[in-house]
Amino acid sequence: MKVFYPVTIKLLSALHINGGTDVNGNRVIIKSGGQAYIPATLLKGMIRENFTKIWNSLYGDEDLKCNGTDSAESSCSCISCRMFGKAGFQRSRVYVDNCISNQNLSYQLRSNVSIDRYTRKSLDTALVFTEVVDRYAKAKDKTENTIFKGGLAVYYPVEMSTLHHCRIEAVLVESIKMISYIGLGKSRGLGFVETSVEIPEGEFLCEKS
Repeated sequence: MKVFYPVTIKLLSALHINGGTDVNGNRVIIKSGGQAYIPATLLKGMIRENFTKIWNSLYGDEDLKCNGTDSAESSCSCISCRMFGKAGFQRSRVYVDNCISNQNLSYQLRSNVSIDRYTRKSLDTALVFTEVVDRYAKAKDKTENTIFKGGLAVYYPVEMSTLHHCRIEAVLVESIKMISYIGLGKSRGLGFVETSVEIPEGEFLCEKS
């Protein structure tokens, strides 16, 4: 059974997802076709981490926990590995899209000085520029927050009960909503977001049942 969950990410601060450096040594944001986006791999890793924490805290006594020591050739029966897959031949049942924006994004260069981790003093000739996506799509007006949209398709195991499907959905939705920070530069006020999950086509599984 497949269910697609639309996801919306609203920027609450400027955003930087590292895409390397340009010819001038500036740290640039990851882009595709000249437009910034939030990679699916980054989101999936965050969702899985949140999902595992919530599931283990709620249902850890009922279901097996992943010990992380199984070989790539063997499958794992914990819920996290069954849904998100594992290295080797155990495929994922959760497919995440890149989150993109249909707005005309505004970009800025933020400057900061590198600090020597040993002396805790600024380094000479170490002025660094970081490209960021502005919090507002129209930076001058500051009225329209930058919005990224994507989603994830979830294939629920048919051998599981309706109760298990509802539990997985509830934990998965909360795992997505828990994402409040993306990318690099948290200590400099970058990457704070508000993440929401829209009603899937039809309705949530718990409402159906």
